This record gives sequence, structure tokens and C-alpha cells, in this order.
Amino acid sequence: MKNMAFIRKFNSQSAFTLVEIMFVVLIVSLLVSLAVVEGVTLRKKANEANVQANLKGIASGFEIYAAGHSGAYAAGNESNLQFLVDAKCTSQDFVSMAQLGNFRYVVGSINPSGYDVRGMAVNTALADHNYQISTGGRIARSDTSQSSDTDFKDYAS
Repeated sequence: MKNMAFIRKFNSQSAFTLVEIMFVVLIVSLLVSLAVVEGVTLRKKANEANVQANLKGIASGFEIYAAGHSGAYAAGNESNLQFLVDAKCTSQDFVSMAQLGNFRYVVGSINPSGYDVRGMAVNTALADHNYQISTGGRIARSDTSQSSDTDFKDYAS
């Protein structure tokens, strides 16, 4: 008999009210929404760090090529990244020699005196900027990730 009284007393005092449950659900949903927003921001930063590293790798390829060809960045007829792909990258590094990850790599110009390669965002939801690397390894970026934004300004990564 004593045990039954204890069980009844315990059950009546341990229940949560609807307001308490709703309050906990509200706090948990706010925390989850903050985590999702922060995750998207971190993903954008990671994508942009990746494109900068890829462009620096491409610039290194140009500099190595120039070192072996009397300071010329191209022989005159090379207007794509094929010689860099042959020399440095495996076939899966560049999808159709143009896109890697969330960025499309576009050759602005390659000539004996210099180069210009751009990393353009494929999906504007996954990047905030477009990037460009030019002769000497100078990185520049645009204000937005729109494909039409090619107004690049010097950027120190």
C-alpha cells in the first residue's frame, strides 16, 4: 500500500506542462536554425579557400612551365589548360578541364608574356565571390559570385 501512494505522488509531480514542452521545442529549433546558417557560411568560406588554392596551383604550373621555356608562359598556340593538366593534374582533377567542385575555371588569356585564369562560381548559393589569378600569382576577387561579375579587385588571401 505504501508503494502505491509513492507511485501516485511521483506521477503527479513529474509531468511537464504543455507550455514547458513548447518552450523547450522553441529553444531547440532556434539552436538548430543558428547551426544551419553557420554551416552554410562555413561551407562558402571552405569553397572559396578551395578555389584560391586551386588557382594558386594553376599559377604554380604556369610559373614552372615558364621556367622551363625561357620565361614564356605559353608557346603562342596554347590557349587552354591542357598543358597544365598533362603536366600536373590527374584526369579527375578537372571535370572536362573546366569545372572542379563548385567553381568553373575559365581561361581569360594565355600568351608568352602572361596569363589570366578565373574561378567562377557555379552556384551563387555556395560562394560569395569569383576569383582571378594573373601573371605573378596575383589573386583578385569580384564583389559578388554572379557569372556576369568580372570586375576583379586585388585581394590578399
